[in-house]
Amino acid sequence: MLMLRMLAAAGLSIAAGSLAPVSAQGFAPACEREVKDLCGRVSVGRCFQDESLWNSVSTRCTGDIQSMIEMEREALEQQADDRSTPSRGVERPTRGRSADQGGGIQRGLSYGGILRAGPGMDYAKLGSLQPDDDINLLEDTGVWFNDYKWYKVDSPIGVGYHWGGIFCSEGKAPEGVFQSCAQDVGGGGPQQPNETADAAAPDEAADAADYVRTTFYTEEMLMEGLSPDNEGFFTNPAVDVIHANNAPGGSCIDVNPFVDAQDFDIRDIKKTLKLNASRAANGQMLVEANFRNLGERKSIVWMLVGSSGFWQVSDIEGSSGSLGRISCP
Repeated sequence: MLMLRMLAAAGLSIAAGSLAPVSAQGFAPACEREVKDLCGRVSVGRCFQDESLWNSVSTRCTGDIQSMIEMEREALEQQADDRSTPSRGVERPTRGRSADQGGGIQRGLSYGGILRAGPGMDYAKLGSLQPDDDINLLEDTGVWFNDYKWYKVDSPIGVGYHWGGIFCSEGKAPEGVFQSCAQDVGGGGPQQPNETADAAAPDEAADAADYVRTTFYTEEMLMEGLSPDNEGFFTNPAVDVIHANNAPGGSCIDVNPFVDAQDFDIRDIKKTLKLNASRAANGQMLVEANFRNLGERKSIVWMLVGSSGFWQVSDIEGSSGSLGRISCP
């Protein structure tokens, strides 16, 4: 499976090290948007193996997209060279080679969530995994977050870092992984504790997504933002930061975290808003909001605690980090 995904891995390698530099190469933002709209989570090289997609590309973007594909191909070749070149002087430790102490590749299933460029919430988002996406555990990074570790994984959208609280592993779960998968990794995801939980999970996720949509993505709420009147919607760690921001002499938050910007176009947001919710192993509900605001793509993760009928926001994460980590005097 790992070999079958080399092209996607190279695409994410570019995303991890060169997604920002791609813009520096002079690619037009409109062309980057065309690739995103056409290819979604799939790397540009793999995507345009379907030659019919070229019929959907505007003439002005043909050259840029061909250059993107060439950059990805070169990244693949460089990766192949790096793998074939033996290390000098220092042997890479077993921990760095594989998450399986026996030296093999351990498989697992994602519960959905974000694939990142490094082992932590502050690293760039490479893409979103879907529930039941199969993964290979490549490396135990040793980095802990909220009782679980970050692991380097190979996934359907390439190689990146996935938090151990939102995936299970085949066989015995390694340290810092939520649990062993309750059924075969090809069998459609982890088994729920009982039929009631299995039936209730989709409704609860839909309720959380609807809560975020109807509560926060209204013109009135976006105008009010983090006003003192809205502190009741939040809990720790976010509420402490909001309270400090609203105190006399505060003002440590310089953007509206609901839209990851200082201004908004409610029509643009409502027209493009898409929400995806999933329950994390630590009990929080993660609601990923994707939309356009003033022509710019935004991706924000809302972290909720509670259950259907009563939710509170514990944190909001945007492109510059999470609300709860802002340091206010």
